[in-house]
Amino acid sequence: MKKLNRILFLGRNALSSRHKYICLKNICKSIDIIDASNILYFEKITGRIFFHFSSKIFASLINWYVVSKIKKQYDLIFVDDGEFINERLINFLKTKTKKIIYYCNDNPFVKRDKKKWQLSLPSLKHYDLIIFHNKSRIKPSKKYGVKNYLLVLPSYQKKIHTPQSNFGKKSRKYKYDVIFIGTWETYRGIFFKKLIENGINIKIFGNLWHKDKYYDFLKPYIILGHVHDPNYSKLIYHSKIAICLPSVGNNDDITKRSIEIPAIGTLLMAKKTETHTKTFIDNQEAIFFKDAKDCYNKCKELLLNQRKIEKISYKGHLKVTKILKTDFESVIKNIVKKTFGK
Repeated sequence: MKKLNRILFLGRNALSSRHKYICLKNICKSIDIIDASNILYFEKITGRIFFHFSSKIFASLINWYVVSKIKKQYDLIFVDDGEFINERLINFLKTKTKKIIYYCNDNPFVKRDKKKWQLSLPSLKHYDLIIFHNKSRIKPSKKYGVKNYLLVLPSYQKKIHTPQSNFGKKSRKYKYDVIFIGTWETYRGIFFKKLIENGINIKIFGNLWHKDKYYDFLKPYIILGHVHDPNYSKLIYHSKIAICLPSVGNNDDITKRSIEIPAIGTLLMAKKTETHTKTFIDNQEAIFFKDAKDCYNKCKELLLNQRKIEKISYKGHLKVTKILKTDFESVIKNIVKKTFGK
């Protein structure tokens, strides 16, 4: 891989951003960071304006802040929070680096996020490379002039998303039969209501579930609030089955849960999608379902067969950790290689 002498990382002080930053630091010891969470003052207020009304009104402030922080030339600028990068700013950034890439975790092409991407969409065509997780981003990105993109699977973090004990060497103590960790979306409420009505013992963790019209029914099965690491991995590991529902509002057909669950060592029970079926062998490395009824039938069958649960959990774990190698370190190194063509 080409030796990089200096990298600039532009991202929020968030968990996935920190993982990418650490991986880049292992590639290049001289790395500067601009924390995007410091760009907008009084973020609780300005963030709402940015999201709901207009992001364009902050362009001058954002440009001043970022430009004031850059005093050097870089081999690579790695953007992890692209919603702040407008066309004028990216043209400036390109004068300060050999290559600039954008790791796009989200979907800038859906209406769900209102004005969040308004400022940044015209800048997309100027990146040397954009990283996407979902195939659904490719077609709409071309409307904005994107030519160079790389489709990669979501990543997991080796030190966090890992089994809490050794497979086969230590008996696992299960706390839950079935678990779901994720933010509420409208369709998810009725989905889990059907599973519970049919007798599946499930626990749900996440934000905004109080908004569901069936919340009174679901409430005994829900713990509200974001689940932070390392508790996230512990909860999943001590569950026999972990359900994965890619976001409909984000037009996803794979999500980070799809990779993190088997990396942790738990059976992945996921919505059947094109990317899921290309990534895992159904009924061997994961279990896929078509709808709530199908999910219920498969959960019920599996919960009577602990040996099968452990076998699929183990094979799914090997798939993401040893075969696909979707850990952040491996993926980031591959991205840098692709960027520089070596």
